[in-house]
Amino acid sequence: MIAEGKLQLDVVWDGKQITGVSIQSSRPLAACRILEGKPAAEAVRLVPLLFSVCGRAQGAAAAVACEAARGVAPSDDVRVARERAIAGECLQEYTWRLLIDLPALLGEAARPGELADLRRRIATAKDELRWNDVAGAAEELLERAVYEMSPRVWLGLRPAAFEKWVARGDAPMQRMLARLRQLRLGGDFGLLPWLEAADLRTLSDRLDAEPDFAQRPGWQGEPAETGALARQLGHPVLMREIGQYGVTVAARLLARLLELAQLPEQLRQPLARGIRSASPRPGVGIAAVETARGTLLHQVTLAGDQVAHYRIVAPTEWNFHPQGAFVRGLLGCPAKTETEARGAAGLLAHALDPCVAYEVRVAHA
Repeated sequence: MIAEGKLQLDVVWDGKQITGVSIQSSRPLAACRILEGKPAAEAVRLVPLLFSVCGRAQGAAAAVACEAARGVAPSDDVRVARERAIAGECLQEYTWRLLIDLPALLGEAARPGELADLRRRIATAKDELRWNDVAGAAEELLERAVYEMSPRVWLGLRPAAFEKWVARGDAPMQRMLARLRQLRLGGDFGLLPWLEAADLRTLSDRLDAEPDFAQRPGWQGEPAETGALARQLGHPVLMREIGQYGVTVAARLLARLLELAQLPEQLRQPLARGIRSASPRPGVGIAAVETARGTLLHQVTLAGDQVAHYRIVAPTEWNFHPQGAFVRGLLGCPAKTETEARGAAGLLAHALDPCVAYEVRVAHA
């Protein structure tokens, strides 16, 4: 496993509002260099071992990119197995964020004990029977600890019924969503669309032409946010949320809740659409995999059966672009105290969810 670095999030505060934001990243490029020169099969085996976060998604992206470069199509069984593994990983990531990390930021009680059994089941799931067992356990956990009703019933709530659910306020998730609405923190700064094969070919050209594209990616010349918000944008409840309160951290939390409620059914019946690929040129493959944090891209260039070039664009690079959603979402944010400024930065960072550790520093203007 490689050292994954961290993000340094520097905030300038003038006593009334946040007036400056910058990001320093120490995320290394070592993973790509380690893979170059290796046989493709060995590279695919190594990738999930190199990453402590989203290892299953990283492994699937590597395998699919290499298959695309070789012109090989995986079997339906392989595709379904990959989709289940990634959905299970998303389930693990979302429940950790919503039951441990977010409560700690908002003064609610974290509940790590709720997750132990589910994480054990996910770690040992290898076949359809085990994944169905995970789905059942997940539904029980989510009904008890998140939605206070079956996830499927919650997903069926119309906007008016959803507002009544929030207004009840007798469960941590309802209280946290209501509190985040009051902050009006965040903003709409462009979302990464669902990438089809033609889009992947366009991004492949950018990766080849621009040496720093993997560190500072953009879509149609602008930074773009990826993740649950982008994927769930057409949902009626989320559309009403955005229309009433804006594209805030609350909207991003709601998007996660919408995706989380769908995951048990995805484990039972994978849609086999969260993984896409293209081969822009002979010997080149690019894959897009939907992870908890957003769209993950892997591109490989093969020389025979060896990896000649490898590039990875992680969701963190989209969401923490120097002119992206984190920076622009904080600028102008009201803050009466340094603690408020630090808290706003922490909440927006949590909403955009980097795949590495981060530190917030506040400087006085």
